[in-house]
Amino acid sequence: MTTPAVWSDAWTRATAAAQADGTRVLDQAAQNQDVPTGPFWVMETTSGTSDRAGAGDPVNVEDGTIWLHLMVPRGTGSLPALTSRKAMSNAFRAATGLPEGLAYHEHSFDPPDLNQTGNRIRFSLGIDYQYQDILT
Repeated sequence: MTTPAVWSDAWTRATAAAQADGTRVLDQAAQNQDVPTGPFWVMETTSGTSDRAGAGDPVNVEDGTIWLHLMVPRGTGSLPALTSRKAMSNAFRAATGLPEGLAYHEHSFDPPDLNQTGNRIRFSLGIDYQYQDILT
């Protein structure tokens, strides 16, 4: 389970980057009733590991990935989607004001599946992170 501090920071950065690009980020758990007709982002997180730094150590280390999926209508074209995904990536690469213990690392660019059905194509961005905090 992703730590709330990680989710909150990622949500804030992704929302700001999306707004600058004229899109928005939807929270899957919010049951959005008004899905945009144009491109939009969906954010999800995965934590691969979360455990103490060492036996008896009060520091907890969490490693995971922030996934941002750009959903574009079919017929939009790849270049605008790739440009938007790069801008979102840059928002995490130039991350300043991070919560203590949070660091963003490698980025993955998952290509769209052009065989998928439906009215949208998915361009995904994965951002690996590490978060260390003190267990209370």
